[in-house]
Amino acid sequence: MCGIAGIHAPGGEADPQLVAAMVRRLVHRGPDGDGFFDAAGVALGMRRLAIIDPERGHQPLRDESGDVVAVFNGELYNHAELRTGLEARGHRLRSGSDGEVIPHLYEEEGPGFVERLDGIFAIALWDRRTHALHLARDRFGVKPLYWSRAGGHLTFASEVKALLADPAIPREVDLEAVDRFLTFRFVPSPLTALRAVRKLRPATVLSSGADGMVETEYAAEPPRPRRRDRGALVREYREAFEGAVARQMMSDVPIGVMLSGGVDSGAVCAVMARHAPLVRAYTVGFAGGGEEANEIEAARRTADLLGAEHHSVVISEQEYLEALPGSMLTVEEPIGTTSALAVRYVAELMRPDVKVALSGQGADEPLGGYGRHRGAKLAGLLRRLPGARLLARVLPRPAGREALARGLDALAARDDVSLLLGAYRVLSDADKRALYRPELADALRAAPPPAAALEALQSRAADLDPLGQMLYVDTRLSLPDELLMIADKMSMAASVELRVPMLDRALVALAESAHPSQHVRRLEGKSLHKQALTGLLPEQIVHRRKLGWRTPVDRWLRGPLRPLAEEVLLGEGELCRQLFDAGALRRLLDEHASGRADHTRQLFCLLSLGLWHRGFVAARPEVAAAR
Repeated sequence: MCGIAGIHAPGGEADPQLVAAMVRRLVHRGPDGDGFFDAAGVALGMRRLAIIDPERGHQPLRDESGDVVAVFNGELYNHAELRTGLEARGHRLRSGSDGEVIPHLYEEEGPGFVERLDGIFAIALWDRRTHALHLARDRFGVKPLYWSRAGGHLTFASEVKALLADPAIPREVDLEAVDRFLTFRFVPSPLTALRAVRKLRPATVLSSGADGMVETEYAAEPPRPRRRDRGALVREYREAFEGAVARQMMSDVPIGVMLSGGVDSGAVCAVMARHAPLVRAYTVGFAGGGEEANEIEAARRTADLLGAEHHSVVISEQEYLEALPGSMLTVEEPIGTTSALAVRYVAELMRPDVKVALSGQGADEPLGGYGRHRGAKLAGLLRRLPGARLLARVLPRPAGREALARGLDALAARDDVSLLLGAYRVLSDADKRALYRPELADALRAAPPPAAALEALQSRAADLDPLGQMLYVDTRLSLPDELLMIADKMSMAASVELRVPMLDRALVALAESAHPSQHVRRLEGKSLHKQALTGLLPEQIVHRRKLGWRTPVDRWLRGPLRPLAEEVLLGEGELCRQLFDAGALRRLLDEHASGRADHTRQLFCLLSLGLWHRGFVAARPEVAAAR
């Protein structure tokens, strides 16, 4: 696991000193060493977190001739199989490093080699023969990669703070990204909140050459699910799951597991316990929120049952408040996820013991684990009833019953895109009209609507029912741009590599080959997953109500967090005060404080946006980038 950065300036000069400055801002991603390469028009750099073949697995990576050079962040779980095939074709590989297969595989297959990779990765590869630079990202977007064309050259890096070492990149807020953030609570790819910076989409190769840049998607085939024999599917899923966990235990350094009290991480821990003499498990909880905010006791019971060594940390109210502003600099984008800090704290807890951790993340999106998935299935069924859609449109939305209101919106949706958009939505169009200052509304008049962020993905799954579409889109939109981004940034800030066996290539392919009704069955989410894991864990853990990392931010916004929220939302010179109507902001704060409404999601998104702006735009760029 590493951090990578570089510059491609076709026909010009790439400054290796600038790349060195970028790489210095990625030391947390790779404290074990660095590596550099430069030639006419290109400069590459990286920091290394040594996990596979620590003694010999240095970068940059080269083929035999030295014509192909790569830097790489991630893990390739099928590298041994690829290595065997390459050696049979005469290639000479000098170490046991997983990344060493990359330049050799490129020699054989060109940029399409990424389709052969099973793992998590962000890759930059230079071909001296064609003078082309290829950037690639794994199919589910586990590892991030940002780029910019400011200054007339292509600059790329694993994190935005490294890009900001380039003085050619302006710190101008992207208003279209702000609008989409307030719809989704994350900024969908390829946008970021900085106008000059873009995210490489998952499952994409960006090729830069003398004739310009071209983006090529891979793994874009639409799902073709079918109804299958339940018993055979359950057996096949159990085998694929256990294989995924075993593969991702590949490491030459100690590994652990990020454990909650639920089925996903519990099942990962159970398989690990079958393959390792000692499993270290780590859990985080939030003080003051009851069982819903603190799963430590439930996780400890799971760990004890499996014979795992359990470690835990509780985040106090004061610790959360003090760490919140800095967390926005860590994730580098505004994010509306109140529990984002949990990953950072648990990664810091495990870092003295392990460099690698497995998690249960990534199960809910393809397997139907969220309430919105049950809502989509129910909406699909109720739509068949005469007059149901019309009735849902005219029924009042009760105050304080957000889940019910969302369900009615889903049923009333005029089309499948509207249904998907409603499942994500933080602020509706009407909310935005009340909130946006006229200058912001005018600036956004010609911008594509937020629905554009999901239309291309939805169109690939258009032959599926609403539930099937949502599972497909969630796995490729909110998962990479929200949850995986948070997990990567927060864990790598503590120099810990976080792996996601639930997103194993073969396991997701199997899940998406099953009809959506086999995942949400009788309105039970993750039905196939739970049935397959029965026997690995007791029934009470398998069917335990999903909690996740919930924080008592709703209560804190009525108490100790309110002064910071008022300062960031209403203070002179703050971004929120520039973009949004002060009276509308005040109403949101007052209605929430009085208990007349629960505006937690809206207020936390606005607070996140303001804190991000303070760090990345309002502060001196060199200060923001160094944190």
